[in-house]
Amino acid sequence: MIPRGPKFVSTSKTAGRDGERMSFSIERYKEESRKLDTTGIDWKAVTASPLSKGDLFCLHYMMDIENHVPLYLSHLLVTRACMDPILTAFLACWNYEELWHGENLGKFLNLYGIEFDTQDRIANVRANLGFQNSVSILSTMLGSWLLKDFSAVYLTIGAINELSTLTGYGALIRKSGHPVLQDLLGRIIKDERRHYAFYVNSAKEWLTENEKAQRVDRWMLDRFWVPVGQGVKTQEQVDALALYLFDDEQGEEELLTIDEKIGKLPGLSGIKLMSKALYAARERRRMNPDWAWRLIDNEEWAVAPPRKSPIVELTTRRTHASASAMTALEGP
Repeated sequence: MIPRGPKFVSTSKTAGRDGERMSFSIERYKEESRKLDTTGIDWKAVTASPLSKGDLFCLHYMMDIENHVPLYLSHLLVTRACMDPILTAFLACWNYEELWHGENLGKFLNLYGIEFDTQDRIANVRANLGFQNSVSILSTMLGSWLLKDFSAVYLTIGAINELSTLTGYGALIRKSGHPVLQDLLGRIIKDERRHYAFYVNSAKEWLTENEKAQRVDRWMLDRFWVPVGQGVKTQEQVDALALYLFDDEQGEEELLTIDEKIGKLPGLSGIKLMSKALYAARERRRMNPDWAWRLIDNEEWAVAPPRKSPIVELTTRRTHASASAMTALEGP
């Protein structure tokens, strides 16, 4: 069999949630892509309903990962996949939409009464990665150019990440019972479903009748896949999110459903990733009863600045004090 070359969907359909047909058209997506529409959200009522510590922990985690999308994008643009105009068109819109997810989650938290400077927090999260980000970019680039079917792995991971993200938002709606948060997350979920439709259709196109790609995809996922946010967040932080949102009968069933949907892609029958991650988190908590929950109980959602990489050096941003000092040095 002659291996297929790169292929991303411009228009396609696949079975979606509860059996409905999910379609994706890149042309329609480009025309309709825009910042998150928050018209009608009752921002003034954010403080009218309480949130638990677990809810707040999850919101900070989700905001940080949404705001980290530009760095994920930087990884993708050094791979051979970036040569495909359909993919780059999608990524441009995807990046912009995810930006506004993070912005509005931050706005919600600020209105709830949690004070932080959004730009400082984003810079701290990125700076704390240290050399990890550079190593990740280099390894992604190398893997892409060594493995012709590396894009199949990226597309499958994209599908898993988008599906698990929208599932996580749904779980937080259920857990929190907060009406304004439900409204905001419901709108974000609609974006994530479109993102998932692109990834899952493209992955299916790449993997169909391509046994080599299926083998590479399965081998890489079994060995290197991690839940959304791991790497930016620690293992314990990832486990805290997973245990808070999914450590009940309904939550576990939702993760098994994700595994089932991803398992319908060619070559991935029976794969267990999300449920396996939950079971591993439960085991770590069994070995240490304080594991994960202590982060929530202690309200550990602040992001400390890195010790050796001041924000001013990494981003060229200056505090008001340093800007005033610079003005004084420069003179009139």
